[in-house]
Amino acid sequence: MKNIGTLEELYKQYKPLIYSYFYYQTGNKPISEELCQEVFLKAFKGLQSFRQECSVKTWLYTIAHNLYVSWYRREMKYDMVALDDMEEIKLQSEVFIPEDSIERREKAEKVRKVLNELKEEHKNVLIMCDVMELSYAEIAQLMNWSMSQVKINVYRARIQFKTLFEKEGEVI
Repeated sequence: MKNIGTLEELYKQYKPLIYSYFYYQTGNKPISEELCQEVFLKAFKGLQSFRQECSVKTWLYTIAHNLYVSWYRREMKYDMVALDDMEEIKLQSEVFIPEDSIERREKAEKVRKVLNELKEEHKNVLIMCDVMELSYAEIAQLMNWSMSQVKINVYRARIQFKTLFEKEGEVI
C-alpha cells in the first residue's frame, strides 16, 4: 500500500471540503460537523482496507455521500426543524465591508434555498461538481453512474438551478 499520508494530514486537507458538502446538504452547522467527524472516524477504521482503486478524495466523498444518504433517510422520517437556519455563513475576506457581507450572505441563502428545491439527484451532482469540484470521473465512480449519465445530470441540474435562481430575482 502506497503511503496516503497520516490521518491527521487527510483530516486537515479534506475536512473543510467534507464539511462544506454536508453544510450544503443540510444547512445545519452542528449536524454538518457531526457527520464530518463520523466520516473521518469511518475512514480511520477503514484505512487498512483502502485498496487505492480510487483517489483518497473520492474514497472520502463516497463515505460522506453514503453517510449523508443514511442520515437523510433516517432524519426525513420526522419533520425536522433546523435551529440555526439563519446562522451566518463564515466569510473569508481580509477587508470587511458590511454591505458586501450582507449581500454575500443573502446570495448564499438563495443558493442554498434553490439547491434544496432541486431533485435530490440534481442537488447532489451540483454540489459534487461545482462546490466540491469533483471530476466527472470521480462523480461517476461515487454515484455508480456512467460518464454520460453524469454529464447529462450535471447539464440538467445546472439548467434547473439557473431557472429557479433567476425566479428568485438573481442572474447567474
